[in-house]
Amino acid sequence: MHIQTLSLHNFRNYETASLSLSAGLNIFVGDNAQGKTNLLEAIYVLSLSKSYRTVRETELIRHGADRAIITAQVAKMASLDLGVMVSHAEKKRLLVNQKSTTANSFVGCLNTVLFIPDSLQLVKGSPGDRRRFLDVQICQIDPVYRNNLLKYQRVVRQRNTLLKDAWDNRVQLNQLPAWDNQLVTLGSKIMMRRQEVVEILQSYCQRAHETISDEREELRLIYQPFFEEEEGASMSSAYTIYELEAILRKQLQERRREEVRRGYTLVGPQRDDLVFLINDTDLKKYGSQGQQRTAVLAYILAELELMCQETGEYPVVLLDDVMSELDKKRQMLLLSILNEKAQTIVTTTNLDSFTPETKARALVFTIEKGRILQ
Repeated sequence: MHIQTLSLHNFRNYETASLSLSAGLNIFVGDNAQGKTNLLEAIYVLSLSKSYRTVRETELIRHGADRAIITAQVAKMASLDLGVMVSHAEKKRLLVNQKSTTANSFVGCLNTVLFIPDSLQLVKGSPGDRRRFLDVQICQIDPVYRNNLLKYQRVVRQRNTLLKDAWDNRVQLNQLPAWDNQLVTLGSKIMMRRQEVVEILQSYCQRAHETISDEREELRLIYQPFFEEEEGASMSSAYTIYELEAILRKQLQERRREEVRRGYTLVGPQRDDLVFLINDTDLKKYGSQGQQRTAVLAYILAELELMCQETGEYPVVLLDDVMSELDKKRQMLLLSILNEKAQTIVTTTNLDSFTPETKARALVFTIEKGRILQ
C-alpha cells in the first residue's frame, strides 16, 4: 500500500499543493512552522477521517477560505481515489472513488502508522494515551471493532450524565440497568478484541526489540484489564466472552454506590492499560530513557507487522520530526527496516540525520511557507 499522488486545497497553510510520492522513502525538509506537520496531518485525515491535532475540524481550513479539500490516489490491491472535504457551511464529506461514504467504510482504505515526538511518551505516558494508540490501530483493521467502540463511548457518556443527575434525583437510577446491559455487551467485545491484538503485538514487539537491543533484554507487552487488581497482571487467554460479561456485571454491582457518589463510570475497558516490561520489570517505573525509547520503536515496528498480517499490506509510515529525537543507531535501524517494507514519509528541519546513501535512495522535498518544492 502506498500513496501515489496527494493534493491539498486550502488545507491549513496550503493554498494549493500537488505532488507525486515515491513508494519508498520520502523526506520533507524545512524550517519550523512552514507546513511539514500539516502535510502529515492531511495524510492522517485521509486515513482516519479526522485529525490527531484538533477536534475542531474547521481549524483545518485555511484562513479566509470556505472549505478544505484533501485528495489522494492510493495504490493497493485495488487502486483507490480518496477525498475529504471540510467546510464551514456543510457537513464533512468522505469520498471513495468520488462517491460519498461513511467514516466506518472510509477508515481502512488507507492505513497509516504515525510516529511523532509525543509517541516517545507512550511507555511513561497515561493509560489513556496507550489505549488511544491501541484503538487507532485496531480501528484501521477492524470496522466491527470501530463500530463497537463508538457505540460504547456513547453508552459511557450517557451513563455518566445519568450518574451525575442521580445525585439530585435518585429516580434516574431506574434507567441504569438498560445502560448497564449495553456496557456489558459492548465492553466485553472490546476487551476480547484488544486482548487478541495485544497477543499478536507482543510477539512482534519481542522480535523487534531483540533486534534493536542486540538481544540483551526481553520486552513483554501486557494487556491489563481494569479488574485485575494485581499490578502487572494480564488477561488470561482462558477468559471467554461469557466470563468477561459476568465479571463486568459483578463489578457494576459492587461499585454502584461509588459510581453514584463520584458521578461517572468506574467499570469498563475505558480504564484498561498496556504494561511494558523489560526482563519482567515495569518499564514505566524503572526503565531508563533509552530503554523506553527502544520499547516504543519496537511497538511502532510491531504495528506494521500487525497491519500487514490483518490486511495483507504494510501501512504508510508517517515520521514527524522524530529523527532528531533518536540516536544514530536507532535512526539507521528504523529507516533500514522501513525501507524494506513500507512507504515512509519523514519530516525534518535538516538532512544531517540522513546518510548520503539514505538521501540518494529517497525522494527529497523542500517545504517553505506552504509551498512544496522538489
